Amino acid sequence: MAPHALLHELGVPFDLVHVDVASGAHRAPGYTALNPNQRVPTLVHGDHVLYESAAILLYLCESHPESGLMPLPGNPRRHLFLQWLFYFTNTLQEDLQHWWHADNYVTAEACRSDMKAVAEQRLGRFFSRFDSSLAKDGPYVLGAQFSACDLFFVMLCRWTRQMPVTALDYPQIKRLVDLVTQRPAWRAMMADEGINWNGPLT
Repeated sequence: MAPHALLHELGVPFDLVHVDVASGAHRAPGYTALNPNQRVPTLVHGDHVLYESAAILLYLCESHPESGLMPLPGNPRRHLFLQWLFYFTNTLQEDLQHWWHADNYVTAEACRSDMKAVAEQRLGRFFSRFDSSLAKDGPYVLGAQFSACDLFFVMLCRWTRQMPVTALDYPQIKRLVDLVTQRPAWRAMMADEGINWNGPLT
């Protein structure tokens, strides 16, 4: 979702190829020849094949420095962009994976339940801290400046929609989510993919 929305933000031409994960298309030989990790998304740009959403965001932003969607080297807020993008992909996304896909980590049902419970606690603590940070320095991840980091964060906020307490239950996070999901690029991405906020995880 985030790389797709970023392509719309950049206004560059691209071809969208749907990979039906539910039917196992990500395991088909044609796709694994591009991405042997059997995951989406994958970006093909000329001779370059790139996977991992955060890496794709960095690559696209560096390829289009004029967009202003990532602070460039020397910008006093670049360290925050890098910090949060890596935190979101390495920590926040991992906790969400534990909640959605505990069966990928442990086999016993009791252990899976414990893993989900711990993930909820960790997510709750993070969202509470981050909500307070946004109240002080928001409305976006980098303060007043919208960036590609916001797209990645809002994508992950959608992953919480079936949890007892969602990201949208935190007022400043909801404000950020509302700002991003109202952007034409986000709306175009959702329409292209035929999904809605409360639909299946894609």
